[in-house]
Amino acid sequence: MSHPKFMYGSHYSTPGFVLYYLARLYPHYVLCLQSGRFDHPDRMFNSVADAFKNCLNNMSDFKELIPEFYDVSAEGKFLMNNMGINFGYRHNYVKVGDVELPPWASSPKEFVEKLREALESEYVSRNLHHWIDFIFGYKQKGEEAIKAHNLFYYLCYEGAIDLDSISDLNQRHALEVQIMEFGQIPKQLFTVPHPQRKIIGPTTLVEPYQVEENETESRDRWKRLKDFKMHTSFNTHKNSVSYLFISDDGERITSVGHDSKLKVFSLVQNKQIRSANIGNLPLSSCLQLPNVNVIVVASWDNEISLYDMDYGRVKESVLAHEDAITCLCFSEKTNVLVSGSADCSVKVWKGFNSNGVIKPIQCLQKQIDHNSQVNCLSYNQDNNHLAVGTQDGEIYIWAMTDFTLFKKLTLHASSVDAISYSPDGLKLAIGFNNKAFQIIDVNSGMPVFNTRLDSRITSMEWSDFLLILGCEDGTLSAWDIFEVRQLLEIQAHEGAIKTVDISPQKDFIATGSQDRVIKVWKPVMQS
Repeated sequence: MSHPKFMYGSHYSTPGFVLYYLARLYPHYVLCLQSGRFDHPDRMFNSVADAFKNCLNNMSDFKELIPEFYDVSAEGKFLMNNMGINFGYRHNYVKVGDVELPPWASSPKEFVEKLREALESEYVSRNLHHWIDFIFGYKQKGEEAIKAHNLFYYLCYEGAIDLDSISDLNQRHALEVQIMEFGQIPKQLFTVPHPQRKIIGPTTLVEPYQVEENETESRDRWKRLKDFKMHTSFNTHKNSVSYLFISDDGERITSVGHDSKLKVFSLVQNKQIRSANIGNLPLSSCLQLPNVNVIVVASWDNEISLYDMDYGRVKESVLAHEDAITCLCFSEKTNVLVSGSADCSVKVWKGFNSNGVIKPIQCLQKQIDHNSQVNCLSYNQDNNHLAVGTQDGEIYIWAMTDFTLFKKLTLHASSVDAISYSPDGLKLAIGFNNKAFQIIDVNSGMPVFNTRLDSRITSMEWSDFLLILGCEDGTLSAWDIFEVRQLLEIQAHEGAIKTVDISPQKDFIATGSQDRVIKVWKPVMQS
């Protein structure tokens, strides 16, 4: 049986390659790998220049660098023979000692510092996507890998052979050893070219710098968060508050509750200024359409209602689902309304006219079915992606340009109760019914933070690097997601916090609870 053709007979990261660089730091591992012997002195990592030339010119040398080359905290100690180990003499009678450095580095510490500086340079940022294409992307395998001269021995690829189907134990053992000793290509994450990282361009130097400075100022401000001081409260709902939002000007709060009421509160006058009955069943969500004074309201009676604030009436109701509507979200960029329901479906509505009128036949753009009840939604307008959290614990990320499934994740066998994209769209915060709290990288689907709280998350809201969590036990907490640590936690309500919002001006936080109370909090900063 002939094996597939290849260009490289091994993998760029193997135990032997890693220990080639680390022989001075972990000599005992080298002895374990090589049956109690060190490698021939001339084959060891003796010179940075020689290793570089060999990788450039020798087809059998394609090992990648290891993290120690960029670990400033370790000060390049892997380059020094601090233990005074006798590795032998090279052919020129020179004893193997410390690694010979390039002329531009006076010490291992300076060598690593300069490599780290280069790694974080704009040049690397401009070209990082090419490396991703090779290692994790579309040039990893197939025809594109051949074109890019990036084809390895077939056993290096995940799933290249089914070991369970091999009955010959000797043959199976030989293949397992081959895979273990010669390395495996990482899982392919992308099948299309990866986009270039956003960088500071030469013609737009001032503006991006100013944006970064504002982000830093905002984060520094939130890092000084000391407390949440209650500014005011409203206790006019007769049942649980299910959803609220603060107006763009920061002067009003609009809320809906299980008492079938839509209410509007003035933060300037500190009183309720509107109350309207919408149907007979609990209301689950609401939002304001842009450019018109119309509130979209979702209900357990399966309807979406459009409430006209100017005329004080419901101007239209649509039987939108076959079961209770659980959540809504809106994309101003694409003028799309999305509704999620206990009927396991997500519906996409588009084509509102200037009066905020929705007509089912013309406006229903797409129905996306899932395996269980849809609990929560979050729309990333930058990438035009929709995240859906369901009752059975599955998370779906849909590409809304063509309604294809971008990613499906099952992180816990527990209901997804809250989900929210970070402002930059790169991370997704998720709260589960089993009290798990995770933040995942959207592109890879891998968790970047994972913990279990004392109470399950029932609501969440982002503001720059700050994530506000409302929990079932009535606690309100603030997290610095840049450093992934809790800044503050207070007992805010007597019941579960079902909804939370941060004013666009970042000077107020509003919470609505199962205890029927809406509270407005003012962040208190350390001086």
